[in-house]
Amino acid sequence: MGRLPLTVRIPLGVAVLFFLVSSALISLSLHGLSRQFERQISNLGQVYLDGLSAAVLPAVRAGDQAQMLEVLNRALDTQVGIVDRTLAIIGAQGQLIAHVARYAEVEAIPLKAQLAKSASGTYLSAVSNGVWTWRLLDENRPWLGTVAANLDAGDFIAQRRSLTIELVLVGLGVSLAGAGLGFLLARRLQRPIIRLTQQLRAARRDTPELLDLRAVKPGDNELNELMEAYNWMVRSVQERETLARRHDRIERAALLGRMSAALAHEVRNPLAGMQTALQTLRRFGHQEEARRDAIDFIDRGIQTLRSVVDASLQTFRPDEPSPRLTLTDIQDVQLLVRSEARRKRIRLAFRNDWPGQALPLPAAPLRQILLNLLLNAVAASPPGAEIEVDSECDGSRLLLRVTDQGPGFPDHARAALMQQGDEHAEGMGLGIVRELVQGLAGDIAIADAPGRGAAVTVQLPYAPSEDRT
Repeated sequence: MGRLPLTVRIPLGVAVLFFLVSSALISLSLHGLSRQFERQISNLGQVYLDGLSAAVLPAVRAGDQAQMLEVLNRALDTQVGIVDRTLAIIGAQGQLIAHVARYAEVEAIPLKAQLAKSASGTYLSAVSNGVWTWRLLDENRPWLGTVAANLDAGDFIAQRRSLTIELVLVGLGVSLAGAGLGFLLARRLQRPIIRLTQQLRAARRDTPELLDLRAVKPGDNELNELMEAYNWMVRSVQERETLARRHDRIERAALLGRMSAALAHEVRNPLAGMQTALQTLRRFGHQEEARRDAIDFIDRGIQTLRSVVDASLQTFRPDEPSPRLTLTDIQDVQLLVRSEARRKRIRLAFRNDWPGQALPLPAAPLRQILLNLLLNAVAASPPGAEIEVDSECDGSRLLLRVTDQGPGFPDHARAALMQQGDEHAEGMGLGIVRELVQGLAGDIAIADAPGRGAAVTVQLPYAPSEDRT
């Protein structure tokens, strides 16, 4: 039963409890019925013996055994409502004084000595459907003996058996019907709870939905409060998700703006050089050396622009299948951030301690992770600082570490990166970093010391057997 759901265990427990209580009541009723039957048999036997003792007492006093047998035989011949099968007079010492029987095979008188010692009693026979009943002939003269009779109680026993069977069947039917009704009633009372449980289970896989409060009875205040609390929670979750999506759009727009500025700086410098080369061609195009230098300069500018465009496309094409990560991806990120770092006179130091072959990790999300961390490090570092970027792998995981010389991680940036406290805390691209790292089953660690900078370490696992080109 412990493996059954709670919504089944409670109604089933109610049904079992109702059945047990009903069974106990039936047992008590049967016990009372049995005792009532025994009292009726005893009273009937004592009434019968009252008349018999009055008729046989004069013969016993006179010691006339023939008269005793005549009275007993006359009693056997008279059947009014009850059939007597054996009649006997037992002496005070347990000896049999007179005895008559309707059938020769009637059972013998049990325990004659004990019957003689007790004033009266009734004994249900275990051999036949009969009952032995006895009493003193004269309570004031116990030495006169005891009169005993074996009465045929077959009809009474059959009636008791029939009544017992009827009572058991009716009681069993009532118990089962009551248990079934109790089960259905408990299930009906649990229906709102079951509905709430289903909604909570579905909320783990999909967006939670509001409950219809009309399904709850108006007078059930506890369930109404529970359902209203759930609906309040659902509305809060929906509002938080709406705010999260809005914040995500704002964060991505801000990141795009910063990237656009970085790309503008990266593109403007080659364009300026190419424009200068064109002016040189116009003025000194007739000189072979000047013409050759200008053309070479323009060619290098075009190669630089192509590198910037290729790096941007590889970083911001999440919908396309991503190739494996290589050192070229790390170098492309360095190219994208270089102009922003140069503008603040920040030096970028890249150290790569891993084999030259590609790693079984998608390049596109890793480019965005490293790019966002570097842009935040550049923004947090003062002019003239240095940012260290370390990447290494040990055969089963890749470690990326970005260390700056800024003031350390503020609370809102830490919350955005580690998803602690406020989920909507500001942090340029840090929420994106968190989502991408979680999508790759990785971990993020932050270590900072105010005044000395901060370090962000990203650990990304991969299958060692796939670490091959």
